Amino acid sequence: MFAVMAAYTLAGFAQHTVTVKLSDVKDGNVIVRYVDFVKSTIARIDTVAVKDGIFYIDAKGDKAQWVQVFQPELGAFSFFVVPGEQGVLTGTFEHAEWSGSKFYTDFGKLEKQTDPLNEQLQALNDEARKKMQAGVSNDSIHAAIIPTFQAVAKKLADMQMDFIRNNPSNDLSAALLIDVSDTETALGLLAPSVKTGKFSEIVAAMQAALERQKAQALAAEKVAPGKLAPAFTLKTPEDKDLSLASLRGKYVILDFWGSWCGWCIKGFPDMKKYYEKYKSKMEILGVDCRDTQEKWKAAIEKYELPWKHVYNPDNSSLTADYAIEGYPTKVVIDPEGKIVKTIVGEDPEFYTFLDELFK
Repeated sequence: MFAVMAAYTLAGFAQHTVTVKLSDVKDGNVIVRYVDFVKSTIARIDTVAVKDGIFYIDAKGDKAQWVQVFQPELGAFSFFVVPGEQGVLTGTFEHAEWSGSKFYTDFGKLEKQTDPLNEQLQALNDEARKKMQAGVSNDSIHAAIIPTFQAVAKKLADMQMDFIRNNPSNDLSAALLIDVSDTETALGLLAPSVKTGKFSEIVAAMQAALERQKAQALAAEKVAPGKLAPAFTLKTPEDKDLSLASLRGKYVILDFWGSWCGWCIKGFPDMKKYYEKYKSKMEILGVDCRDTQEKWKAAIEKYELPWKHVYNPDNSSLTADYAIEGYPTKVVIDPEGKIVKTIVGEDPEFYTFLDELFK
């Protein structure tokens, strides 16, 4: 009798890609964000009606999409919507299980195996947070928690990689790419039919991310302390060429920043003080990133930035050449043109370093 009822229930949901039935989801609406992995942006945001704890999400197009579901009273959770498949998620916000067609059934089975490990990792994170709040030193927390955390994380990674290795033609193996730590090995294990199928956009995005990581690592080696700083020539606010080589003979601070970067702006008062203090020994060269020329020039004027500036256009490779990962990033270059130090973020360490360098 139960099997007949289950079959009837699933048949009733079959016209939708995903049916979510969670007892603690409030009637009204949920927000559904469709993620564009290729562009690393939110492609679309929908408002979906909820009635009796049930709502439906359908695939858009012929490719799998990662969606984020949000309701203020509960929080958020995420999953793949796969065209041609039908999944049913039942239970509660804290504990739900997947059933339905092959992709979602396989996903549910794997989740049952990995959930205990994820719960262990969350418990370890919570324990570390409590210790920090209680004033326990970072070294003590590291010694007490990190070895266990790493062991559990490795077990989880091995379990995911074993699934991919044993199921290279399963679309779920492609879905796991967003979780695995060894993306390169996982990509190599996938069958060609999976790489070009419903998850082809996810595969392409992860492949591109892997290539960026490799390029970033290579660039980081090239801009390690002691290496010659990559040469460049860019335009000043007066539309004149300014080369890095023209500043030889003084220490040069490359400041990679943008008018959109709150921490960059917060750092300007201290930068001004230190520019005045050491401008006979150093030059600051602001390198604008991800701005229009109009916003760049307006920010220089608004914040009254007295040092030299150049505009870094979108088609420039400069941020990749210097392995820039965050903003602001300051690169200290000695009078011979060699890199001394790179500091990411608005960190007091930068000003301490200048005092030690020029004392």
